[in-house]
Amino acid sequence: MTDIFFKLKQLNWLLISLILFLSFVGFVMIYSATFEEENKIFISHIYKIFIGSLLMIFLSLLDIDFWKRYSYFFYFLGLILLIWASFYGYLGKGARRWISIFGINLQPSEIMKIFLILSLAKFFDEKKIQEPRDYFFLILPVLLVIIPFSLILIQPDLGTAMLVLFVSIVIFFISGINWKFFFSFGIISLIVTPYFWNGLKEYQKQRILTLFNPENDPLGSGYHIIQSQIAIGSGGTFGKGWLKGTQSHLDFLPEKHTDFIFSMLGEEFGFIGTLSVIGLICLITFITYNITGRFIHDIYCRIVGYGIITNFFFASFINMSMVIGILPIVGLPLPLVSFGGSSMITYFIGFGIILSIDRNLNSR
Repeated sequence: MTDIFFKLKQLNWLLISLILFLSFVGFVMIYSATFEEENKIFISHIYKIFIGSLLMIFLSLLDIDFWKRYSYFFYFLGLILLIWASFYGYLGKGARRWISIFGINLQPSEIMKIFLILSLAKFFDEKKIQEPRDYFFLILPVLLVIIPFSLILIQPDLGTAMLVLFVSIVIFFISGINWKFFFSFGIISLIVTPYFWNGLKEYQKQRILTLFNPENDPLGSGYHIIQSQIAIGSGGTFGKGWLKGTQSHLDFLPEKHTDFIFSMLGEEFGFIGTLSVIGLICLITFITYNITGRFIHDIYCRIVGYGIITNFFFASFINMSMVIGILPIVGLPLPLVSFGGSSMITYFIGFGIILSIDRNLNSR
């Protein structure tokens, strides 16, 4: 018992407080989005915040050697769940992404992002790529990325698949891979882009094309982004006030409690509210990058930390960019703010691992 209290004392409570405050923003916005309807969504969201917070604290008390030892096991477990979801999961909104385990709906692609980071970290920690002949061994980590990327893409879930690919590229970069590898990857990407485009679903192509001219189909493919921009713009500097958003509460704004919750935040709390959330996300990212940057010689911890926080930051960036019309709408939730069980729990798990890394560093 004394050992547990000692470990709790070593935790970075500033980071924990910021994470919980960001989830509190989601709590406030989910209530606003659903208070006129049945409260089932709001109660479910509270439950997930509570479970996720406890899980984060519990995982932070584990030694980092636990994650290193079972990295490949977690990867293959996630891969099995991902295959199950991709071929035998149940359909929702035209995609086959979810499975039910003991009555709990789970989206394996979310947790697979963390497991992939752990497995790549273990590989690069054990195998140092230094000489040209060593690049033959990159076949394994490339396969570790391509298999879940392809499975997620066929579900289809373009947003998560691209995020998995981007985070993996960042991990390869910080692992010290020669620039020639990335040059070759760029050339291959240019070659396969036409085939990739032809492999997209028609609605995915339309979302990308709509980015350049949403007014071309204001009642169809451009509706979401136009209503989102109206909601954010109408909030002005200080917003219309909590529970007083017209675009959202008159149901002009679609998916207001999931993908477009940032738009609702802009309408009700204005530029100041959105800037505060952006600042909070950047502060969490800065603190976590600072923690990870201290692991100069521990490759595993450095890759895991950078991978997890890169996933968090760019998921946030993509969500906010798509609702203001900078990027195509790809269906990524705003981390710890949007409603979504698998996504929220995954981010809490990720931060639990980072807190474990930080605690282990402080105890050395």
